[in-house]
Amino acid sequence: MKTIFLSFLALLFVACSSPIYTDGKASQEKQGPALTLGLDREDFEKTAEIMVESMLKSPAFSNIPSGQRKVIAIGRIINDTPQRIDTDKLISKITIALRKSGKFILTTAVAAGGARDEMSEAVRELRDNEEFNQNTIAQTGTLVAPDFSLSGKIRQDNVKLKNGDIQAEYFFYLSVTDLTSGLAYWEDERTIDKVGTSKSVTW
Repeated sequence: MKTIFLSFLALLFVACSSPIYTDGKASQEKQGPALTLGLDREDFEKTAEIMVESMLKSPAFSNIPSGQRKVIAIGRIINDTPQRIDTDKLISKITIALRKSGKFILTTAVAAGGARDEMSEAVRELRDNEEFNQNTIAQTGTLVAPDFSLSGKIRQDNVKLKNGDIQAEYFFYLSVTDLTSGLAYWEDERTIDKVGTSKSVTW
């Protein structure tokens, strides 16, 4: 009986000390419990959904006619946190949603740091290779240059609260640049706060 009681107390302690994450706004509306103070799949999914909605509602993109999709390339996405974040989780959610909107299409031949898919260039290196039928190899001038680039940053700040808890503040910033003019056509920031005890981890 004593063992059962102690187990119940242990479970109660874990439940009470579980991190809570909020919407990051002044109201600090609670979004529910979190396993850690770190970012998880749900964070990326919610952030991507909100960011895409904001972008598609922007006057710069809301009036793009159907069937006239703009080509977008992935610029530099900076991970300014102590965590090893796979930024592709966020970007892939966004680019998939943008393609489904019918207004954008992603180029993988051009991206910050090099092509996301190197095969576009690799197949062109087969020109003059007698082992390949030259009529099946992409000709010069067939690659499509991007109209826009998507870039951004994920930043983390840790704040110690008066009660001793730790609040991990995450800032997702994204912008879309018109590559012809160099002007930012859209930008937005999404904030997520997670509060837990000083023993909570951020990974």
